[in-house]
Amino acid sequence: MSKKKIWLIVGLMSTALAGILGLQLYAVYSSYKLNLELFENNVHAALDHVVSKLEQYEIEQTAERYKLPTLTVETDSGKEISTVVEVEAIHSSLKKDSIGRNFSTVNITPPNKDSLSKKVFASEVTRTWKKGSSEAFMTHFKTYFTHHTIVQNIPIEERVSLKLIDKLLHRELTQKGINATYAYGVYSLKKDTFVLTNQLQQNNIDRYRMPKSFKYQAALFPSSQEQLAMLFIDFPHKDVFIWQGIILNLILSLIFTGIVIVGFYYTIYVILHQKKLSEMKNDFLNNMTHEFKTPIATISLATDAIRNLIKNQHPEKAERFIKIIKEENERMDSQVGKVLQMARIDKNEFNLNIEEIDVHDIVNRAADRIALQIEQKNGNLTVDFQSKNYVIEADETHFTNVIYNLLDNANKYSPEKPEIKLTVIDSSGGIKISVEDKGLGISKEARKFIFDKFFRVPTGDVHDIKGFGLGLSYVKAIVTAHAGHIEVKSEPGKGSIFTIFFPSKHRND
Repeated sequence: MSKKKIWLIVGLMSTALAGILGLQLYAVYSSYKLNLELFENNVHAALDHVVSKLEQYEIEQTAERYKLPTLTVETDSGKEISTVVEVEAIHSSLKKDSIGRNFSTVNITPPNKDSLSKKVFASEVTRTWKKGSSEAFMTHFKTYFTHHTIVQNIPIEERVSLKLIDKLLHRELTQKGINATYAYGVYSLKKDTFVLTNQLQQNNIDRYRMPKSFKYQAALFPSSQEQLAMLFIDFPHKDVFIWQGIILNLILSLIFTGIVIVGFYYTIYVILHQKKLSEMKNDFLNNMTHEFKTPIATISLATDAIRNLIKNQHPEKAERFIKIIKEENERMDSQVGKVLQMARIDKNEFNLNIEEIDVHDIVNRAADRIALQIEQKNGNLTVDFQSKNYVIEADETHFTNVIYNLLDNANKYSPEKPEIKLTVIDSSGGIKISVEDKGLGISKEARKFIFDKFFRVPTGDVHDIKGFGLGLSYVKAIVTAHAGHIEVKSEPGKGSIFTIFFPSKHRND
C-alpha cells in the first residue's frame, strides 16, 4: 500500500472520528438540555404542589379551629369520612360563569368570633359535583369563603412557617428526584421584602438579596382575591446536579472514543513502521545480493583462470588467483557472520566472554585494519589517547568489532579524503571513545532510525556505499549489553561524532 493511500485512509478515518466525537458531544449537550428542561418542570411542579398544600393545610386548620362545615363522603366500604375539598376545585368552580345562574346570600358566623356577614354567590347546579352533590359544594364553598375572610388580614409570616415549607419542599423535590441544595424565601408583596428565609439563603444573603436573584417562583395562596406573597427558590449548584446524571456517560464516551482514536493511530503507526521495515528489508536483500554477487563472480573468474593455468602447464601462476578466492571467501563469510550475529542478538542467544582488555591496544589494532582503506582515499586517521585508566572488563571480540564498525562507517560516509579522529578519554566509572568525521553527516530525521536494523542513511547522489544496514544496530546492541551507552551528534554536510561509553567493571545483570 502506498503512502498516499495510507494518508487518504488516515484523512477519511480522522474525519469520521471527528464526526462521531461531534455527534457524541451534541448528544451530551442535548441530554443536558433535556435534563435541564425536566429539572425545571419538576421544580415548577413541586412548587405548585407545595403552594397548593400550604393553602389546603391552612383551610383545614381554619375549618377545624372555627368548626366550619365539612363534606361527608361515603367510601366503597360503607364508611363515612369527613374531608375538605381541594382548593383548586373550589377556585375552578368559582371561575365558571354559566347562563341561568341564581344567586343567593348566605351568612356564615364562626363561633367565638364577631359576626361576619358576607355575600356568597351560589348557583343551582344541575349535575352532580365530582366530590358530592350541589349541597356539598355549597357547604365547602362556605368553608372556602369563610377561611379567606378570617385570614385575609393576618401577616403572611404568621400564616406559614419555615418548618412546614421546608418539610413540603424536601418531600416534593425528593419525590421528583431532585437532591440538590436550595435556597428559598417567602417574599411579602405588601412589605416588599423577604419575611422568611432558609439557612442557605441567610448564608448567601448578598447573592439572594433581591427576588430577581431566584430562578423559580410561585404565588402563595393563589386563590386569594389579591396576590399576597411569593415563594422564591433557587439551586446554586443546579448545573453540578444536572451534570451528575450525564458526566458518567460523557466520561465513558470520551474514554471509548479515545481508545478507538489511539487504537486507530497506533494501527497506522504500525502499518507505516512495518512498511518502512519492509522497505529496509528489501534494501537489505538487494544489498546482500550485490555484496554476494561480486565475490561470487570474482571467485568464478579466478577459478576459470586457475583451470586455464593448469591446462597450460603454469600452475605456479595460480597462487595469485587462489589468494583472491580466499579473500573473497573470507569477505562473504564476514557478511554472513554479521547477519547471523544480529540474529543471535535479537534472540538474546549470544554470550559475552568478559575479561580484562587493554582499550589502547584494541583501538590501535582496529585503526591499523582501517588505515589502508583510508589511505587509498588519500584520507587521514588520527588517534588521540587521553585516558589513563584504559583497562576495562569487556568482551574483546565484540569490543573490537564495535570500534572497527564506527571507523568503517566514518570512512564509508566520507566520500572524499576522509578526516577521521578517534579519541579515548577517561570518564566517571569507565571510558569514553569518540569517532569524529567530516563526511556527509546525518539529518535530524534520519538520526531517529540509524540504530534500527537494515536502516541506511540516505547518501543523495552517492550510490557506491556498500553495507547491510546492520553495523550501528550491532554497535548499539553490544554497547547496551555491556551496560554502556552511545550518543551521536551530526549535521548534514559537516560530519558526525559517535561517542560510546563502556564501564570499567562489568555488571552481571
